[in-house]
This record gives sequence, structure tokens and C-alpha cells, in this order.
Amino acid sequence: MHTYRFSHALGYTLEQMSEMHNASFQGYFMPVEMMPEMTADFWRINAIDALRSVVMHDEAGTFVGMARMGTRGKRGWCGGFGIVPAFRGSGASRLLAEQMVRVARASGLATLQLEVLTQNERARRLYERVGFTVTRRLFGLEIASAALPAGAPVHVERVAIEAVLPQFLGSVHPCWECELATILTIPAEAVVIRGSDGQFNGVIVQRGQRVSILASFFSSELADADLAALLHQAAGEASGLVVFNEPEESPCLARYRALGFSEFFSQYEMLLTL
Repeated sequence: MHTYRFSHALGYTLEQMSEMHNASFQGYFMPVEMMPEMTADFWRINAIDALRSVVMHDEAGTFVGMARMGTRGKRGWCGGFGIVPAFRGSGASRLLAEQMVRVARASGLATLQLEVLTQNERARRLYERVGFTVTRRLFGLEIASAALPAGAPVHVERVAIEAVLPQFLGSVHPCWECELATILTIPAEAVVIRGSDGQFNGVIVQRGQRVSILASFFSSELADADLAALLHQAAGEASGLVVFNEPEESPCLARYRALGFSEFFSQYEMLLTL
């Protein structure tokens, strides 16, 4: 039987944390290879707390896995839970999950949340065994820019994010990685159409090879052709648009699907009250 030891993540270099991430997510459903610069951005943007993040080794000092934990006030978020392939199926994941919950509770957090891909039933059952319950589903959608329907001739503007905050804050509660605390730490912009009442219909986006839509706020009066025009402007010269973790209760979900967006992943959001 293996004996394990746990520590926090303080003291590791960005290179070491990247290596630990890559090792523990090897062969995962949607693996993401992390470089040190990506690791630094991820920890900063998502408020990862090194003292609450759990690193796991065996008695010989071999790295087993890690659970990163972000914090915002009394709320905690597991921003990555992984076990290296050699230790999967050994019971190590249950011990790591229990330690993650123990650390969250002992450090004064009131809640701990996470996301797990819907096809990863084994991980979902693990989280349920340590007390998490499913609260909702989140969807990832995508479309090639060339596949967007033709838009109407409407006036589309780029405005400061601060101008749309009242509508953003009044929309469906976003996932952790699309909360205002995240958006304000990254280079993002708002692309909008003004309604007759002066209110905005729009999206908050982050630019890259594909444009990531971080938040959406559409009124029921916004025609599909106007929405298509808005998204064409948001896409610009990018190859496509992606929507990450749109909540199942969001009215925007049906609007995106009606325009031809296709689902490329979904996951459960889970919550544990500590």
C-alpha cells in the first residue's frame, strides 16, 4: 500500500508547476499543455492560492498529483485536479480530493466549486463521494467566422467594459472563469448594439486566433440578423468564435445554437458547502 504526503504549492517555480500540470493531465479528455507563461497567467487570472493548493507525492518523493485552488472571499474553486497516469486507479485520487476539501474547510472557506467534463463520469462520482453536488451544466460552443449568417446593416460599437457592467452584472451568474473578477484582469473588450431604449446588446470578448466570448447580454427584441452582424464585428479577422461555459439556464444558449454554433464540450458545475 502506498503512503502519501501532502504539501502546499508555495515555493515551486513556474517551470515546476507547469511540469506538474502536464504530468497530472496527461491523457485527459481535453489535455492542455502548460508553459510557464501560461501557468503564471492562469494563476493570476483565476486567483489561485498557493497555500490552499494541494501537491501530492508518494513516500519515495514521486509526484502523484495536484489540486489547484482559487479563492475569492469565502468562495473556493478547484482550478485543476489531476493524478499522473501511473497512480490512477490506486485510490490516490480519493485521498487527494479528501485533502483538498480538508484544506478548504480548515482555511475558512464557506464553499468550494469545480467543473468536470460530462463524459468524465469517474471523476464526477469521485467528487460526489467527497460531498459535491451538481448544480448545473455549462456548454462550450463554436463556429467558424465564415459560417456565421449574413448580418443586417446595423451600427455596431466597441465600448469600454465599464459601460456594460450594469447589464453584465444583471445577467445569468457566470462560471468562475467568466466572472467579473476574471474579466477585469485580461485584455477584453465589449462589442455592442444600442437598443432604442439606450440599453446595450453585446458581448465581452478576448481576442486570439479565435475570439472567445466571455459574456453575452441580448434582449429578446434583438433580431437574429442583428445578432449575426454583432458577432461578425466581434470576430473581425479571427478564424472563428468560441463560447466557453455558457450556463444551461442562459437565454443566450438558444440564440447561439440558432445561428449555427455547435457544441464541442459540456461539463457539470459542482458545489460543496463546507
